[in-house]
Amino acid sequence: MTQYPEVVLARELEMCYVNVALVTDYDAGLAGDPTVAAVTVADVTSVMSSNNERVRHLMLTMIERMPAVRSCSCGETMSRAFVS
Repeated sequence: MTQYPEVVLARELEMCYVNVALVTDYDAGLAGDPTVAAVTVADVTSVMSSNNERVRHLMLTMIERMPAVRSCSCGETMSRAFVS
């Protein structure tokens, strides 16, 4: 549920990086609250399944829009790195 260590490793390899997070439920931290129904595995699976086509479309669109030559500074990260 975090982007660590992936984001650190991507930065070290001077790779551009993006995270795509899908929210499957909103009950985190609400255990024991009688007004919030517990989420089941079936609930999470259902939401994930319904997001599959949306994520596929997002990824294909991102790939299509990716420039042939990057204009960001990600490829120069290690030249500015320092250890303190």
